[in-house]
Amino acid sequence: MASELSEIESFLRATAPFDRLDEEQVRSIVRKITVRYFRTGDEILRSGEHNDFLFVVRSGAVELRLAGDELTARLERGGCFAFPSLLRGGEVRNTTTALEDTLCYLLPADDFHGLRKNSQGFRDYFADSEQERIRSAVRDLKRNRSQSLEQITIGSLVPHREPVSCSPNLSVADAASLMSDRDVSTLAVCSDGRLKGIFTDKDLRNRVVAMRRSLDAPISDVMTPSPLTLPEGASLSEAMAMMAAGGFRHIPALGPAGELRAILSATDILAHLGDSAIDTGMLVSNAATPDALIAASRQIPDGFARMEAGGFHAEHTMRFTSALGEAVHRRAAQLAEAELGPPPVPYALLVFGSLARGEQLVGSDQDNGIVIDDAVDGAGRDYFADLGGRISDILNEAGYVYCNGGIMAKNADQRLTVGEWRDRYSRWISDPDEDSILRATIFFDMRAVHGSAELAAKVRGPVLEQAEASPLFVSYLARDAQRSRVPLGIFRNLVLEKSSDGEKVFDAKAQAILPVIDIARSLALSEGIAAVGTLERLDALAEAGKMARGDAESLKDAFLLVNELRIAHQAAQVRAGIAPDNRIAPATLSPLERDYLKDAFSVVRAGLESLKRNLAGGIA
Repeated sequence: MASELSEIESFLRATAPFDRLDEEQVRSIVRKITVRYFRTGDEILRSGEHNDFLFVVRSGAVELRLAGDELTARLERGGCFAFPSLLRGGEVRNTTTALEDTLCYLLPADDFHGLRKNSQGFRDYFADSEQERIRSAVRDLKRNRSQSLEQITIGSLVPHREPVSCSPNLSVADAASLMSDRDVSTLAVCSDGRLKGIFTDKDLRNRVVAMRRSLDAPISDVMTPSPLTLPEGASLSEAMAMMAAGGFRHIPALGPAGELRAILSATDILAHLGDSAIDTGMLVSNAATPDALIAASRQIPDGFARMEAGGFHAEHTMRFTSALGEAVHRRAAQLAEAELGPPPVPYALLVFGSLARGEQLVGSDQDNGIVIDDAVDGAGRDYFADLGGRISDILNEAGYVYCNGGIMAKNADQRLTVGEWRDRYSRWISDPDEDSILRATIFFDMRAVHGSAELAAKVRGPVLEQAEASPLFVSYLARDAQRSRVPLGIFRNLVLEKSSDGEKVFDAKAQAILPVIDIARSLALSEGIAAVGTLERLDALAEAGKMARGDAESLKDAFLLVNELRIAHQAAQVRAGIAPDNRIAPATLSPLERDYLKDAFSVVRAGLESLKRNLAGGIA
């Protein structure tokens, strides 16, 4: 008897969700377990009966059929069934049959409900719906991460620190003396209580000493005017992303009335976290040559792996990695301009796809283009051909390899004037076909990272208006989304492919993440929503009443859950010196992670079905 109880206890400790219980809770139920044996073909439960037990498959396999007819699930070792009947008072809706000789552990309903009452993890596992379970999974992952960057505000990190300030008319010499006396590296320049600029040690070296400027000049002549700011209630993650993208180390924090309350420094963040993406951003921003930029960019994968090991959430890791990618692209353009001379007319460097959405991870290729002022002439086009080629070449050496699809500024069809870009988008929208939509979807996630943002806006504004007014175009987008094959069978089994070494895997990006991106993009464009990021698009759709809030949250949770697994997979590859990919072997995941993954796939599949019904006319 003792050995049998020990075997039950060992099994439960290794089986979800009993592995979430403490030792005392497990021991308390072991003696309550009833062991039942069923032969192949035996009916374990019948639809319409009353049930008082949670069933756990110890060995063998069972199948569940709704009302005895429609197959809903097949379960093997470790699978739990009959819990929905316990949640609704005992009524059985699925007939359960043994597919082979099967041994089950039965836990009485009272003990089941007792565990749900006393264990949040146990309760979350047996939530009423896939949406609730996947939300629980994302909560679990966030609880297990050590950093809560969304919850830490600038104001809480640098409280009650009145910044040292001066008037715009103060001389450089007096400003430097003030900084020395107060032992600060940054001086706020204010007028009538409003921030006009900041002056740093770096400005003193680069703009005064190196340029041999007079120390009697007013500080307003050499300060950084109108610096980027954040409200003091902004999160640490926002500040880190801004610093990483901009390559600077100080952000003024403003109060509710726009008054200066503090200056957050990179040192403040580093003291709190111990490590961050900021230093790499500084190296990128300060790179004086293409070789220096390439060397700085090559540090991004290691920083990515450190962020994952340090407990950064998926949305933070994507945000920071994208901010660094944006900084690399911007600096590549600046260095190319330095080699070729100033551009003859205004232009903007555009990025498409994951970098535009702020969702880039490591190992991404480059997807970019150039929008040029309509006033450009033939000689100007030659300049931009050289510029686009140089930018693409630098990025390739920096780790953002050439795009196999040719979406790069070095290619002529990605270097267009405002009018030419508009015509191109107009053709895609007004005369869509399957082939052109397949190749064009990435262009509808677009953002300027360098140059004239106004030119990019002149392209994007009409695109949003045209797309909203073209249900035919949107229907093609929705149909294109149906190309994705979610790796979940009708029995909730994972449908996997074999990798080159024979391991069974699924493509996390192509089969789970891109479908959510496609859903959000299609619906957002159909409503003229300007947001580009996937999570932002889903939020905007819910806020506009165009998607049920619960559906939007479920898709966000599925998107984040799979990205958490994908980030962990890629970080492990970086640490092992392997080129990162998106092919995850479920065998490397825990049983609980595999269950949550199935819930995520179910949510994504339901989202695609809804998109097909509502926008694609039911056509896949």
